[in-house]
Amino acid sequence: MDVSYDTFLVMNYIILNNESLTVKLKAVSKFSCLQKCTLELNCMYAFYERYECLLYAFSDTYNLTSSNNSQIYAKKNRITEELNEIILEGPDSKVCNMSSEFWSLKKNSCEPCKPEFVKYSEMPFLCYHHTGGQTFAQSKSYCESKGAVLFRPKTKKERDFFPKKFPIKRAYVDSMITKLGEKFKWPDGTTVIGFSINEPNNFGSQFLSLYENCLIIDSNGFFNDVAGNRIFDLTICQHD
Repeated sequence: MDVSYDTFLVMNYIILNNESLTVKLKAVSKFSCLQKCTLELNCMYAFYERYECLLYAFSDTYNLTSSNNSQIYAKKNRITEELNEIILEGPDSKVCNMSSEFWSLKKNSCEPCKPEFVKYSEMPFLCYHHTGGQTFAQSKSYCESKGAVLFRPKTKKERDFFPKKFPIKRAYVDSMITKLGEKFKWPDGTTVIGFSINEPNNFGSQFLSLYENCLIIDSNGFFNDVAGNRIFDLTICQHD
């Protein structure tokens, strides 16, 4: 893959903790380190010094501190995506005290959740319903039968919410592709971000045709591509 330094912003900063460190390896050059970051979908920052290459994912916890003696490389498109993600999280809501009510951004008021749906305090703008696992097509059809849509955790806040509310579980999310090399997108056309390291990989790229055409959110809160005929732990539906 071609790598251009125009792909990155050079920043005179250091990262003070390694909670968001995803890859640490030896690299013969700065170019090869940046190439690795380009290939890793979750890579937000790259740091290279003395043949050591460190790759960092986006995180709310690391501390960027100004430094005249150190440089990190920030992937431009990832910065844009993460800023869009913050915007998607929306403003603080007013509180709807009952779990059967959510704060409607469309109507600017508390509205009742559909039957069998509940509002979680961490996600005040949405109502959720979950049941046992099904295939991707069955999950979508089930949610539509409830007047809702399949789970769409677009923001980091929603991805972090999943493993806390449903520990050690996996579930389909509302994104699929129809041809090899196609990008996973949400139904509104926005690109899916928040993949596990080396994902999506079409079953480790062992196939020359499309094998893993759908996405799940894993128990770590990141996305993996899978074959849509598999059955996982949960079917999660949402509505606003």
